[in-house]
Amino acid sequence: MRMSTSAKVAPRFISALLVLLCLVLSGCSNNPYPSGESAKPIRYRVLADQIRHMDPVNAYRVDEGEVIDNIYSSYFKYDYLKRAPFVLDLNLGGADPIRKPYPVTVTEKGKPVHKIGESWTFRVKPGLYFHDDPCFPGGKGREVVGADFLYSFRRMADPVNNCPILNFVSDKILGFSDYADSAAKSNHLDYSAPVEGLQLDPKDPYTFTILLSQPYPQLRFLMAMHFTAPVPHEAIDKYGSLAHNAVGCGTYYLYENIARQRMVLKENPNRPVAYYPSEGSDQDRKDGLLVDAGKQLPLVKELHFNFIKEPETTWNLFLEGYLDAYGVDNRNFNQVVSTQGVVTPDMAAKGVTLRKDVQTDIMYMSFNMTDPVVGGYTPEKRKLRQAISLCIDSQAAIDLFSQGVGQAAQFALPPGIFGYDPNYKNPYRQYDVKRARQLLAEAGYPGGIDPKTGQALVLYYDNTATTASGRQQIGLYQKEFKSIGINLVSRVSRDVVWQDHLDHGQFEIVSYGWIADYPDPENFLALFYSKNVRPGPNHMAYSNPEYDKLFEQRRSMDDTPQRLAIINRMRDIIVEDCPWIFNEHEETMSINYDWVHNVKPHPIALDYFQYEGIDGERRAVKERDWNQPKYWPIIGIILLIAIGSLPAISVVNKRRTRYIRRENSEKPNA
Repeated sequence: MRMSTSAKVAPRFISALLVLLCLVLSGCSNNPYPSGESAKPIRYRVLADQIRHMDPVNAYRVDEGEVIDNIYSSYFKYDYLKRAPFVLDLNLGGADPIRKPYPVTVTEKGKPVHKIGESWTFRVKPGLYFHDDPCFPGGKGREVVGADFLYSFRRMADPVNNCPILNFVSDKILGFSDYADSAAKSNHLDYSAPVEGLQLDPKDPYTFTILLSQPYPQLRFLMAMHFTAPVPHEAIDKYGSLAHNAVGCGTYYLYENIARQRMVLKENPNRPVAYYPSEGSDQDRKDGLLVDAGKQLPLVKELHFNFIKEPETTWNLFLEGYLDAYGVDNRNFNQVVSTQGVVTPDMAAKGVTLRKDVQTDIMYMSFNMTDPVVGGYTPEKRKLRQAISLCIDSQAAIDLFSQGVGQAAQFALPPGIFGYDPNYKNPYRQYDVKRARQLLAEAGYPGGIDPKTGQALVLYYDNTATTASGRQQIGLYQKEFKSIGINLVSRVSRDVVWQDHLDHGQFEIVSYGWIADYPDPENFLALFYSKNVRPGPNHMAYSNPEYDKLFEQRRSMDDTPQRLAIINRMRDIIVEDCPWIFNEHEETMSINYDWVHNVKPHPIALDYFQYEGIDGERRAVKERDWNQPKYWPIIGIILLIAIGSLPAISVVNKRRTRYIRRENSEKPNA
């Protein structure tokens, strides 16, 4: 018997609902990663913004270093576990450099002067290769030789690269200053032109020599930085720049780079052979940091960097188990840290561990020394900056925004760096509003009144504070400035715009931070050296002839009492000129899940991901346990839709039945 049309309506509707239910349930997952990926040895990391520079010749930010220091390798690298003192190990280097005195003749005030410089001879390990890339014939990476290191030094002199450490080497490597000056004048660098201080051994392609006009012990540290890492000329010939490409010989290679979404680094098959360290302190052994001793690196096979601006989103990903680690700040401090200073019971139950690490850094507020209001070197200009420095309460900011974790800074040198004095007190960093008002009046602004306008002096603070916490910090600054009668106006811009303003001196007051590139006081004192002016690290364009002379005098000295005396004099000059307000030496707190092993963040080196181990299977199990889909609300909604639709189905059926009956009644009898 043939079924009528009306009889099919309800089954079809029910079938459609069942299909919808299956589709919804099958897609019920908040996992941001492809199925099964979390079980692999992959390290997940979030960056707040797109990487600006992928090229090691001009990358100078921590987030950039976290990416490219894993792609490019240098002659030396830092031992992962050893600290105080920091230890350099050979990386691409086949042997420690041979350092010898070298007689040189330089021109000073138009006359030749005979001096004793230095000769450093380096030898690269044979059998090292760049990672495979289309820039090479057949796409196969070629062998790394000494000429690749010298090519990277030459790239520092190329004006198109704006290398921020050019002045670190230009006045030390013989002939390099003239080489760079000639390129700057013509806006073109002749890579084939000879440079006296860059010598390749004609008999050995793996050996090269750097000739210096003066002793410079810090060259060892520079040879551990990504600026001196070898770059193949083939990559520049093909791509023009390495802004969005990366061709190195490091532990990883750039597999994927999707703007404003993610970057993926994978294990480089051509990487140098390296092993997890076998030596460490008793505390390292107690913390389980030597369990993987002797294992071949990297322990983590892939690094995934996701770009997420909103910290709330990042925090939620961590709570769900989709991020391996997170930095503790005032937004999540109470959820993470108990009143006893350890992780809360809820976090401990999730397998979260807490680390506290002292950083070799300085956080500061700086003035544009070329600005007509806050810049300059007259007594009045100095007193204006000193007055502002006295009204900024760094300890209050640390207590409010860092839960008291950190150290109020008195000068640029942080703990752990030669020249740091824990007993020194900066006379302009002792919070004192009364004295600040007195100095402000002596600067020509009694009560904070600008004599040109008869109104409160207005100063501008350029920043990138888009979060609630950032705006609160600006509010504190504005309150502190207001306490001496000055109106501080906040000018917020995107990070890339803010950095561009900084590079071109288009600001009045900014906040910034500096983390040690290498463990020597020069790395911090160089921030005030006039030859390092923007776009170099001296972004405030500070210039003091006496300071420059002392800087040049102590750079060739080892850590002696004589060197310390010079550093102290340099400190006194900076304190009186007050181009900076020294705010804080950070003490960071971070949390990691128990599936992450060997966590000991290095305060200088940024290639640490290769040492960390990931138990991917444990992570995947935890993710599933913590993110079980809740089906009942969805099932309930679909059932309500079904129940609510039954009267409509009944009406349709009745109408269809009437129509069919009428149709049958009109047919003639057979």
